Amino acid sequence: MKLALSSLISEIDKYAAEVIGMPLIDLMGRSGAAVEGAVRSYVKDGSFVVILAGCGNNGGDGYAAAVRLMKDFRVKVFDVFSKGQRTDEGRHFLELFKSMDGEVEDLTLSAEQKNEIKNAACIVDAVFGTGFRGEIPDTVKELATVVSEAVGAKKIAIDVPMGVNADDGSVDISTASVHATVELSYIKPGIVSYPARSFVGRIIYDDLGLPKDRIEKQFDFKYRLIDEEYAKKHLPRRDDNSNKGTFGKTLLITGSERFRGAGRLTLEAALRGGVGLVAYAGAEKLTEEYSREFPEAIYKSFDIDGGDNADELIALSSQYSSLLIGSGSGNTPEVAKLTEALLASEGGPLILDADAINSIAAERENALVLIKNAKRPVILTPHPLEFARLSGHDVATVQRKRLATAIRFAAENRCILVLKGAGTIVTNGKDVYINTSGSSALAKAGSGDVLAGFIAALSAYVEEPIVAAALGVYYHGAAGDSLARELSTYGVTPSDLPREIARMIAKTQGRASEKR
Repeated sequence: MKLALSSLISEIDKYAAEVIGMPLIDLMGRSGAAVEGAVRSYVKDGSFVVILAGCGNNGGDGYAAAVRLMKDFRVKVFDVFSKGQRTDEGRHFLELFKSMDGEVEDLTLSAEQKNEIKNAACIVDAVFGTGFRGEIPDTVKELATVVSEAVGAKKIAIDVPMGVNADDGSVDISTASVHATVELSYIKPGIVSYPARSFVGRIIYDDLGLPKDRIEKQFDFKYRLIDEEYAKKHLPRRDDNSNKGTFGKTLLITGSERFRGAGRLTLEAALRGGVGLVAYAGAEKLTEEYSREFPEAIYKSFDIDGGDNADELIALSSQYSSLLIGSGSGNTPEVAKLTEALLASEGGPLILDADAINSIAAERENALVLIKNAKRPVILTPHPLEFARLSGHDVATVQRKRLATAIRFAAENRCILVLKGAGTIVTNGKDVYINTSGSSALAKAGSGDVLAGFIAALSAYVEEPIVAAALGVYYHGAAGDSLARELSTYGVTPSDLPREIARMIAKTQGRASEKR
């Protein structure tokens, strides 16, 4: 599903009015109908509904909803800024509501008004909409507190809860959580991104009857959700008339004697990922151990920390369609040196995970220059702490502004960034993908190793590296979700994931089996 920034929504509204013949007043009326439907899904006829209306189009949507709701509900609108409506369309619905004896009252937050808000069965937030940026003004902070204290009310936001940035998902400290957010026209990227995703509740989407095919041919959508629809569309077809060479070769430089499991997990994930050939380079003890469990791969003994000459391995890497380094490799100067040399070499996509990132982050400025000037596509797969080390931000900033920070970093350093976590972000600085799959079932050491190995496999034969990363993230999360339904989010282990990823791909292909 494609997502739209608030600026794009404005362009779509203009195009709808001037070209398609759907003026804003019609869209506002349809918005009111969508909000009415949401309210009806939460409270019974006759309930007391409070609508908090700002002075922009979001407030106009609130008045359009009020017009429709007042037939079966007791409705009261509080004019949050005591300014009425600044657009003709908003004024139309405001005056229509009043003409039907609708009650509109300037918000003063008197003790009586506070009690009314707190005692409502449903509160509709139509205060700011997509135009909100920065901090909630002092005049609204107290209102947000009152809404938070209305524990018995069902809370529904129109497009954006007050205090949420619709574009980047950042939130004001005073933001009040809602039970549902009615997304109109297109879903905005900030709504499905953390931290905002924790505040928006259930997402109720209504396209307002817009001809999306026509609109999506007219405008360039840079943001999208990674969901089942995306996976079905972009998973490469595997023709029967193909061979191992068709699907590329990947080389894994992962694991160490201390972190043996990491190498094992990347290996199985890569083998389950559809690549034609998997090669593993590591310490002799590991190659002997892994070859007994995974005879399908080929092995090269190579001891990074033992001082083996890396030149041969770097030359070998050019023969592979993709390359992964860092998962459990150890945070050592030798790993840093090899990672830097690989960044400076030519070849297929290079995936840097975990210790590859940690080791080069010690000399951050040099690392960023190498990434920016790499002669091959670079995919970084950090969790927030690893990303903080490399980007120079603190973890709190990374988590507070995940979208904005990730996009800026990828653009400045000409790489593909997979910023892991809830709602994993995949971006090259221009195109932005936000993942819909995954849960706390994946919040375990080793899950990231599986993801890195799977992305390495996909990168060997998927034409666009960013698509390989997006597919990897989706199927990894979907596997966790599937297993959690059987084993609970507590009981899933990273070792369960590679086989389940294969089952999720089989589901996409229509070949899923119920057997486990």
